[in-house]
Order: sequence, then C-alpha cells, then structure tokens
Amino acid sequence: MKSASTELKVGLFAIIVIMVLSYMTFKVGRMPFLWEKGYRLYVEFSDINGLDEKSRIKVAGVDVGIVDKITLKEGRARLTLLINPEVKIYRNAKAFLKMSGLLGDRYLALSAGTPDEPVLRSGETITTVIPAADIDMLANKLTTAAAHISELSENLKNVFGEKEKRSLSEAIDNLKLLAQNLKEISEENREPLRKVLAQLDRFTEELADKGPGVVDDMSRAAKSFEDKVPKLLDDLSALSKDLREVVGENRYALKESVENIRTVSKSATNIAQKIESGEGTLGKLMKDSKLYDSLSKVSEQAGKTLDVVGGLRTFLDFHSEYNTGESEWKGYFDLTLQPRKDKYYILGVVTDPMGSVEETDRTINGVTTVEEEIKHKIEFSAQYARRFEDLALRIGLTENTFGMGADYFFQKDKGRIKLDVWDFSGKEAEADKAHARIGVDYSLFKFVFLSAGIDNILNPDRRGIYLGGGLKFEDDDFKYLFGKAPSLSLP
Repeated sequence: MKSASTELKVGLFAIIVIMVLSYMTFKVGRMPFLWEKGYRLYVEFSDINGLDEKSRIKVAGVDVGIVDKITLKEGRARLTLLINPEVKIYRNAKAFLKMSGLLGDRYLALSAGTPDEPVLRSGETITTVIPAADIDMLANKLTTAAAHISELSENLKNVFGEKEKRSLSEAIDNLKLLAQNLKEISEENREPLRKVLAQLDRFTEELADKGPGVVDDMSRAAKSFEDKVPKLLDDLSALSKDLREVVGENRYALKESVENIRTVSKSATNIAQKIESGEGTLGKLMKDSKLYDSLSKVSEQAGKTLDVVGGLRTFLDFHSEYNTGESEWKGYFDLTLQPRKDKYYILGVVTDPMGSVEETDRTINGVTTVEEEIKHKIEFSAQYARRFEDLALRIGLTENTFGMGADYFFQKDKGRIKLDVWDFSGKEAEADKAHARIGVDYSLFKFVFLSAGIDNILNPDRRGIYLGGGLKFEDDDFKYLFGKAPSLSLP
C-alpha cells in the first residue's frame, strides 16, 4: 500500500510537469490550445518567403490569431487564418506581410476594414492583398545605387581639380561679400523701404475699394472707342481720297506756279548781280563804307534786342480726349510761350460739350420756375507757370474760371503727371464741387503723345476715365518739317 502511494505521487507529479510544459510550449510558441475557438478566413499571396505556419496575425499591432495552414494553389500560397471569435474583419480588409525584427521573421498584418462594409464570415476570403517588398531585390538595388554614387563621386573628384577648387572658393567668397553688401544696404535703407511698403499698402487698399469702378469705366471707354474707330478710319480714307483728287485737278496750276517761281528766282539773281556791281540806289548803298558802318551799329543794337526774342521758345499743342463720364469728345488747342527755362505762359482754347449751366426764370400762371440749360461753349485758358527742376506750378484762368495746377516731369520730359483744379464755385453742368482731374501725358514719338487719367474726381455724376492723344510742335520743329519737306515732281 505504501509502495502504491509513492508511485501514485510520482505519476501525478509527472502528469503535472507534462501539463506545465505543454502550456509553456503553446504559450511561447503562440499556438492555439485544443480548446481554443475561432473562425477561419483565407488569403492568397504570390510570395510568403519567411512566413511559416503558426505565425502570428496582428491587427493594429495586437495579436488576433495565427496562420493555421499554408498550402500551394495554382502557384500561389493559400493561407488559412484562425481568427479569434471576438475580432471582426470586414469585407474591405487588407492583408500584407511585415517583418518583426532584423532577423527576417515575418508575421501577417491585417487592416480590419471599416464598419460600413459587411463582416467576413468563416470560410470567406480576404481579396485585397498588398505584396511584400523583396529584401534581396532591395539589397541589389541599394548595391547598384551605391556603385553609381561611388562612380559619381569619382567623376566629381576628377572634374574638380585644384584650379576649379580655387575658382569655387573665390565664388563662395564673392557670394559672402555680396551678402554682406546687401545686408549693409538693407540696414541703411530700412526706414525708406518701410515707408515705401506703407505707401504701397495704402495704395492697394484704395485700389481694392475703387478698382472695380475704374475697371468698369475703362471697359466702357474701350467699348466706345472700339465703336468709333471704324468711322474714324472711314473719315481718314475719304479725306485722303479728296486730297488726291484736289492734287490731280490742280496739277497744271501747280506746274505753272513752279514756273513762275523759277522766273522770279531768275529775276532776283539779275537784281543781285546789279547790286553787287554797284548799280542803282541799293548798289551804291552797298558800296558806301560809311553807310555800312551805320548799318552795322544799328544791326548790333537790333541783335541785342533780338537775342531776347530769340531765346523765346514756342510750343503748339493740338489734342482731343474722350471722357467716359460724359460720353463726349473734348478738343484742346494750347500755345505755350517760354522765355526762360524756369518760366512759361500757356494760352489755350477748349471746346467743351458740357459747358456751364444757364438758369432762366419763367412765370406761367403766376408760378415762377427755374429752367436750366446746358450750353455747349468754347472756353479759354491763360496760365502762368514756374518750374523748379522736375516740378512745375501753374496758376491763372482755366476754362473761363480761376484755376491752378501742378506738373511732374519724368524721363527727360517725355512724360508728365498733371493735376488741375478749377471752377471752385461749381458752375459747370451737373457739378456742385470744384472740377479736379489727374492724369498722365506720355510722348510716343517726337510729335505724338497720348494722355489718360481720371476727370472730375470730386463730382460723382460726371466722374470718368478720359483717353486721348494729339500732336505737339515747337517752333524749331516747324522749321525742320518745312525744311525737310519733299519737293513735288510734276510732269
């Protein structure tokens, strides 16, 4: 009895040891126990190198099952997955292989999918598979890349000799010096740059407020100009045709005039020869030295007087403008007299379709009413201007009323920014404030210039964009034009 008791104890101890070892084996090896339950899913890979049966299955890094069985089906590895019953895998799940360490051990990772898809039941297959990267292929590519990098470094080493290295060093030094200079310039001009940026900021704010209206005005002006261009071209064509007909009709008269000029020239030559020989009164005067001395003194005094007049520069300006606010054309003729570089006078005539308003009192049946009539009129300007380098100030009569203005010249007087204010009493049609305008004139060629700007800034009912152009001549330009005029060749 005692012997049986000892054997029983040894047997029980051996059974306990076997159970503990079995538990530890299943636990460490992540193998399911015989009593563990779950459901099976299937997935197929083209290559599962490094993955074995009983490998772990993870979702978001958490163990959810094991690879129960691996079989070969039509050249592809078919995996049977044993998934824990509480884990839900949806139809849009994804399967891919991952490495668990540097030794190359792999496990199967699953993306469980989203709940808006049906849940996969036992026996169904995960269809979305992400193939694993081939480590050997990556190693081969890295080896090839390393060889290419080594070859590139060797080529760079051969290209950059001592001379190139010195040049590169000098270029880097120059860049450092340039950066230092830019830094010094920015520090010296920091305050002016800050002011310029502030002005640009204010300008953009004003442009954002008034930009849509300006764009609309320019669009209307462009459309109106486009409508009037064909008529203008037709008028020019008709004018050239009429001029050609006039020249054709008077060809013989012009020929006769040229013959008369030749005859007069011949007579003048004969007279000059007689004067030179001392014949007649003029000849005697020319030969008399006393009279010559007297005339020299008189001419000297006259020359001094003419020097003052000769210093006078005269400019003629013809131009026309189209105003979008008034939908009318406006013509200008200006005569500028400049006795000195810093002082000049402007005399002008303006055709204004929107002139002043005349009020008439009419009494009908004892009721007095005031009728207003807009008069199309010709207006006059007379201003005195004083120039200070690139800035000129003007004052005087502007379109029949007192006015003043300022001009800023740029690009050697090719361009001019001008500001004018007049009619301070607001007597113009549809205006209750002074007439103010700002614009730019720019010379495209020697005699042709364009002008544009904003007119009647202070009166919203008449405010608009104006566009125009014209011709500007100086007295020397007239001499040049007439002196270079081609001669007419008549049959």
